Amino acid sequence: MQGRDDGPLLPREEAQLMEGLLAGDDAAIRALYARFSRPVYTMGLRLLGSREAAEELTQDVFVTAWRKAARFDPHRGRLSTWLMTIAHNQAIDRLRRETGVTRPKLVLVDEMPESPQSVDEDLLLERDAALRAIASLSDAERRLVLRTYFRGMTAREISESDGIPLGTVKTRLRSALIKVRLANQQKELS
Repeated sequence: MQGRDDGPLLPREEAQLMEGLLAGDDAAIRALYARFSRPVYTMGLRLLGSREAAEELTQDVFVTAWRKAARFDPHRGRLSTWLMTIAHNQAIDRLRRETGVTRPKLVLVDEMPESPQSVDEDLLLERDAALRAIASLSDAERRLVLRTYFRGMTAREISESDGIPLGTVKTRLRSALIKVRLANQQKELS
């Protein structure tokens, strides 16, 4: 499989990578790790606050991806999004299990690459697309998405803190995420 380092993977390339992962192809596993380990590690470092925990998380995420590769559905989102969701969920679970913290405090990391050329262009493009998509949401939707994905709050916690029925929170969150997905798809088509 040929990888591209100059932008996001094409859906065909994601499918090839996942087929290789399902087949236990060492090259596919290495390609997946090489392409996505840095953003997973960075998220782990920001959420967990230590290099050791971030390294452990990174390893756990790729083991989980290997074990659950059959669950990846390209119609539901991009490969990078799937991996980052696994990373986010595992980091939050780890925080809750080890410290009892239900809402992670983001850690500012001074770990910038040595040169601008070493920044993962794919990650920057996806970050920019995500920021544009989130900006397209209403203030209430944006606040809900940010509280869920960046503060680690569960739908139940938001329901209790805001006095909104749990089903309403889940419906609003789903609606916001659909809008984000559609905004990203429209951007990819243009």
